[in-house]
Amino acid sequence: MGREVSGRLVVVVLGLPALFCYLLLGTTTTLHHHPPPTEGDLDDLWWADWDEVQRSRRAALYFECHHVRKTRLKSLSKLVNARRYLYNLLVDDRHKAIYCYVPKVACTNWKRLMMILSGRTNETNPLNISSHIPHEEGVLTRLSGTRIKSSVLRYKLRMYTKFLIVRHPLERLVSAYRNKLVKNSTSAADFKRRYGVSIMKKYRKGVSAQNISKSGHGITFPEFVNYLVETGQDSLQSLNEHWAPYVDLCHPCTIKYNIIGKYETLDEDSEYILRKIGAPHDLHFPPLVASRTASLVADHMASLTQELSQKLYNLYKFDFKLFEYDYPNL
Repeated sequence: MGREVSGRLVVVVLGLPALFCYLLLGTTTTLHHHPPPTEGDLDDLWWADWDEVQRSRRAALYFECHHVRKTRLKSLSKLVNARRYLYNLLVDDRHKAIYCYVPKVACTNWKRLMMILSGRTNETNPLNISSHIPHEEGVLTRLSGTRIKSSVLRYKLRMYTKFLIVRHPLERLVSAYRNKLVKNSTSAADFKRRYGVSIMKKYRKGVSAQNISKSGHGITFPEFVNYLVETGQDSLQSLNEHWAPYVDLCHPCTIKYNIIGKYETLDEDSEYILRKIGAPHDLHFPPLVASRTASLVADHMASLTQELSQKLYNLYKFDFKLFEYDYPNL
């Protein structure tokens, strides 16, 4: 009990500067671009407080990691020996940086930046890189590559600057659902055929399989959540990366991340990351495009029964706890 209380005190104490920074930056969704610090302003209040924000986030993460079931975690040895678990970790050897990308959390633009940082393109403006290119296999170096010796892999995981970016799990889930199973696009059409048809056949009540659209169009959010809950109970590894939990994509309780970025402070966090790893001073995260997903979460959640909502929380429980997000109505 004493250790637990002490641990919580550490989180609270470290969290005070972060709270001050949060209040300083404002609570609106409008994010502002900050120029990189120069030798003359290294004591700039924003830059110093952002260090405190990161210390607070790491402290909260490490504290909650002690409460994650060991059966849910993978040891470093397992990650090194079973490289498939490191698929989402991209490496930039030039700047000694490792980025764990999470689909639906600004990963397209960050993959564009990684291409520039690692010399995989001659472009200097990330927006000049077509959005499909960063997602093509082989464009960026993954830590899951079998050519990397185990000793080298362990060294990089220990010594490189490691970062990830997360967002509220429900916002990410609603974004993935709308983008991959509702939207009319080539990518969505593929996901509807791969997932939508089988999901509707299994979870749509009162409709025969013959009457289910072969295009997979029309899947409801409760049907999607039922699929997630049942699939997650059977095997979390079988969940597509667009809706797999952070804890299974990035292994934050095993890999000690130096920087934890959040979608809610994406502009500031991205600038912080770029400056920390020594990126060119004229390289910045692209201007943010406003997202209305947050305003849609409540309506999507209202379509779920209380029981299904509880099961959804259980599936993503560690994502909420590790990264300090609240789950509504619990």
